[in-house]
Amino acid sequence: MRAHSPSLIALLAAAAAVTSCAKAPEPQRYRLAHSGEHWDVVGRDRVVEDLRPRYPDFFGVVLDPERRDEPDLKELRGDLERQPTDRRNYDALNAVAIAYFEINFRAESQRGAGFAYLSRSFHSAKLLAVPWRAYSITSDPSLRDAILDFLEDAGSGEKLGSSATAPRVARIVASLESKEDDPERRARIRTITAAIEARGGAAVPPAP
Repeated sequence: MRAHSPSLIALLAAAAAVTSCAKAPEPQRYRLAHSGEHWDVVGRDRVVEDLRPRYPDFFGVVLDPERRDEPDLKELRGDLERQPTDRRNYDALNAVAIAYFEINFRAESQRGAGFAYLSRSFHSAKLLAVPWRAYSITSDPSLRDAILDFLEDAGSGEKLGSSATAPRVARIVASLESKEDDPERRARIRTITAAIEARGGAAVPPAP
């Protein structure tokens, strides 16, 4: 009988628990930029620890490597699209980002494994659709910038497993230009898309 493999995030979070006390995060922003290959801790900001109590059922699915059912996105979608914008929008965005990187990593680790790969790849794609839709609904410039921060990070290839799916992210980012009236943000969208395409999105072997 195969032993249950722990979630990558669970292992990293356990290691982070022995570090010094975290400083209070700045909640109203995208919090996973420049976190290196992983997405549980950014400096002293323990993002997963902070957000897991906010969405316990969602993370119960996302962080369990044995579960292949689709996480319920209704609550996160409602929080991300709420108006006027407050901390809940950003909590939802960061929760979606964590889930995307975690599920996408597992999908790419199982590329070629039939249904296991296809189902998780499908779930990660649906997660990207949540901020894409919110971008169309919100008129808050700070939230739009934060959504672009996430998509730029997702397409950078920095996070484990994300390089292979960067072309998908490039297409999503490019589609936002038609939803944007601000010339500076339109220029940023073009810059992000070009940078992802220039990297080519070449697949890299997932970490063992």
